[in-house]
Amino acid sequence: MPEGVAVYRHWVFILKDGLIVIDWGENCFQELVSGEFHREVDLFGSHTIQEDELVWLKRTRQILDYDAKSIYVAGLPENPRKLLD
Repeated sequence: MPEGVAVYRHWVFILKDGLIVIDWGENCFQELVSGEFHREVDLFGSHTIQEDELVWLKRTRQILDYDAKSIYVAGLPENPRKLLD
């Protein structure tokens, strides 16, 4: 089993402007490289991450590894969600 946090490949998108984000659902997006959170992104013209893009991300050490189902990343910051009382 590879090291790092596993993220399903179909949750990772390349936006039209080249930004790589993880779609955690409920309007919560996280930049893969910086870990920054966004409530909205423009998915128009985006695509799910492709094999050649994963090869590049691994070669440039922006991800630890990947397989057929998942991308493995070093620890990402947690979403600063407000907890319910």
